[in-house]
Amino acid sequence: MQRSLYPESSKGDLDSIVAAINRKLFYRIFDPIALYRVIYDDNGNPTEVVFLDVNPAYERVMGVKRKQVVGHTFAEVWPCAEKEWHQLVIDVAHSGRSKHHEGESRDTGKYLYGLGFSPAKGQVAVVFLDMTNWKRTEEALRKSESQLLSYREELRKLIAKISLTEEETRHSIATKIHDRVGYSLAMIMHRLQRLHGIAQDHNAKNELEEIMKMLDNVIQDTRTLTFEISSPLLYDVGLGAALESVAEQILKLHGIDVDFQEKGDASEKIDTDISVLLYQMTRELLINVVKHAKASRVFIRLHHGKNKVRVVVEDDGRGFIIKKRHSQPTASGFGLFSIKERLHSIGGSIQIISEPGKGTTVSLTAPRRLEHGVR
Repeated sequence: MQRSLYPESSKGDLDSIVAAINRKLFYRIFDPIALYRVIYDDNGNPTEVVFLDVNPAYERVMGVKRKQVVGHTFAEVWPCAEKEWHQLVIDVAHSGRSKHHEGESRDTGKYLYGLGFSPAKGQVAVVFLDMTNWKRTEEALRKSESQLLSYREELRKLIAKISLTEEETRHSIATKIHDRVGYSLAMIMHRLQRLHGIAQDHNAKNELEEIMKMLDNVIQDTRTLTFEISSPLLYDVGLGAALESVAEQILKLHGIDVDFQEKGDASEKIDTDISVLLYQMTRELLINVVKHAKASRVFIRLHHGKNKVRVVVEDDGRGFIIKKRHSQPTASGFGLFSIKERLHSIGGSIQIISEPGKGTTVSLTAPRRLEHGVR
């Protein structure tokens, strides 16, 4: 014989309450809802949580029948349930205030949100929301975001690798031009000078002088081409000398004055990859100045810090409005974006200050050494 859940003296009242809840809640709420009673011992400690009723939505979502639930304890219905669900009912019964909990439900294989409240003294109702699909979507979105960030980081490293590979190729070509073509031209000049010294015929001497002038121009053009392809100063002297040289080459040609200063301990070693990338980025900034800034003077500062190196390029040109993060980049803006991505891949950063009519300042900061190479 099934035991009575209610004291005899109040059974009719409780039946009326349950019936009212059934009418107002159970059959009008589309979400699962369960009604519980907490049983206490003589010392007032909770001993059991018993199901008083569940609605059809509870049966459907939880995968149980009403007759399998009503009159049974929480532990009998859900033997593997997380303790938080059981505790939710006890806490609401004890405080009389509403409380919520969300989390996994091993018994049902779902992710649930439960809101517990007390509709009548001694009773607890919990409305459940099945958030399984939402949780899966959230996890899928989080995974996609994580993958996107991973792909972006890989792209940044790839951009840096391409830049370094390009510089390696340029340096190799420049070295071969210098060692082979330059040496051969120098030997030809030496032979022509000897012929000029021993030539007796006046016309022959004049002809040799003309040839030597043409050859000297070719030698100068070859040296200039070698510097344009890849600055040997970057490898033989250092970043400071290379930056000053490239600034003179790019800006002086267009009538723009250059003020270069190097501060800090220049003897402290900078990784070659860092020097190459900073050189490339600074060169791109100077080309941007020539193309877009309409500047008359450019200040370049190379700061050597203990662990970082910073290159600051400041011009007195027309400046520009720094667009918001999600704005469509202009041609010059895309160049700055590319620099930012390459810097990020080596643990560096870029800061840009600009206003229309007040020029532009771009600061490139990078570590002196790479903890994890981009190769």
